Amino acid sequence: MKKFLLIYILFLLPLLTLQGAERLRERVYLSTDREVYVAGDRVWLSAWCLDAGTGQLSAFSKTAYVELHSASGMVQTAKIALDGGRGAGFLALPTTLPTGNYKLLAYTQLGASEEGFDPLSGVRTLSVFNTFSTDRVEGGVQIVPEAPAAPAATPATGALRLDAGSAAPAGSTRIRLTNDGAEAVSFSLSVRHDDGIPAPQGKHIADFVREVRALPAARGFDESVVPEYEGEIIRARVVGADNLPAGTLTEKYAFISSPGSGENVYTESIAADGTVTFFTSNIYGDREVFLEIEGLEPDQACHLELISPFRNLPAGDVPALPLYAGWASQLELRGLGMQLEKNFDADTLYAALPARMHRIFDERDRTRYTLDDYTRFPVMEELFIEFIPEMRVRRMNGTRGLQVWLPDYLGNYYFPRGSALVLLDGIPVLDHAKILDYDPLLVKSIDIYTDNYLLGIRSFPGVANFVTYKGTLPSMQFDSQVRIADFQGCALPMAYTCTRAGSDYPDYRQTLYWHPLLTLAPGESVELECKTPAYSGRFEVVAEGLSARGEAVSAQATLDVR
Repeated sequence: MKKFLLIYILFLLPLLTLQGAERLRERVYLSTDREVYVAGDRVWLSAWCLDAGTGQLSAFSKTAYVELHSASGMVQTAKIALDGGRGAGFLALPTTLPTGNYKLLAYTQLGASEEGFDPLSGVRTLSVFNTFSTDRVEGGVQIVPEAPAAPAATPATGALRLDAGSAAPAGSTRIRLTNDGAEAVSFSLSVRHDDGIPAPQGKHIADFVREVRALPAARGFDESVVPEYEGEIIRARVVGADNLPAGTLTEKYAFISSPGSGENVYTESIAADGTVTFFTSNIYGDREVFLEIEGLEPDQACHLELISPFRNLPAGDVPALPLYAGWASQLELRGLGMQLEKNFDADTLYAALPARMHRIFDERDRTRYTLDDYTRFPVMEELFIEFIPEMRVRRMNGTRGLQVWLPDYLGNYYFPRGSALVLLDGIPVLDHAKILDYDPLLVKSIDIYTDNYLLGIRSFPGVANFVTYKGTLPSMQFDSQVRIADFQGCALPMAYTCTRAGSDYPDYRQTLYWHPLLTLAPGESVELECKTPAYSGRFEVVAEGLSARGEAVSAQATLDVR
């Protein structure tokens, strides 16, 4: 049997290792493309997850949680998928965000489970100006008669060498980075406009490394927290089950899924306290998810509700933002650049980076039937009778169900006794009568997987995914207990390179280049192309990261565009 998602075994061995040794203590640092934004901007993020015991990257947790706080509390969140202690993503600033300073912090669930955990170990301060309204963070803005002085430049650390040249014409320029050290380095690179609005005083990655290494001994841990070794652990609770007899739900299974090719389907049993814990390998992107409880009667009107994974940690005091009237023209340019970028938001501005995916269903076991290649039938069951031998309809326990044949050890095929997992655009259809009554003219293709699949602790003999032309489950009527919820997944890792932006793009970008996941071997160099904007000015080129031993590396230069 193929166990594509046997997560219990996958994280059991590392968990036993944790129990037999000193508890892993994780801390997360974020670098950003800049520190000064306007409301509506996208904050580009690069994440480092450190093991405080070794001072090196932690390969354990696979999800980092990001919170943005004002003086009054949490205002925005994001999730970053981690792989080997590194990750990338972004946080979208709402256009309604009031002008003021904000604290940006990140953590893993394992790290935050430590007693006395200080979320400020890797905190950053960001300044946000709202160019659409006069709303300000209450008590968080101070009008000043003169522009504050810019903070002192951060001295370079480590062996990373950066050459940006002294000036560049409009069009493009090239930036060269060299690792002069004896260890590999992993770093982020940002090229951003220096328009005279000073960035808030913040922590450097070297400060973060020193703080992590100086942490006092751990006092204890919340043992109820399960480490996210494979990906985000999504939790939900049953709502509306107060009138059900005791024990009604404890033998039932819950499903969470998202439209697609079936890569986001998870199932777990319901605990005695009415909660469900879905062990995932990270779901990417903000999307809708379907929540369903299997086997409920029509009069059992209860449903699942997602539990937020964000801890809303204390962010400490947020310094007031100095506001100077002389910045009006700079802020006007920043606001214009943000609006143009939103209007021209296209694939030409971004470069997708490799994401750690976990495909549940093996395409090598897939047989695809494109229905337009066959005679169209008005009844779904006719498809299986006429030209899909891998599937059949059988009445089991008084209801009709679909079966998929499986190979035995001799290479012969047989139909097992149980029902297959049936999906419509990647969403489980637990009542097979609904798919048998579905209009086959809406279906583009049928993907059949002829093997046993284990989702959590639930086994399915074969899978059939009915793919519609629209991919949005058109005309499917689900039971009343099915809930469709908005879900915030991990942000897709992307580099903001803009190298393919066309000449028709009115280019007033404030961040010219951002790459969150660059690596250089000892002695290696790389030369990157940076597309310059339509306006002149001075730009900062900033690189920061860690060596293989966990030593901070950083470099900074200036670039003039004429």
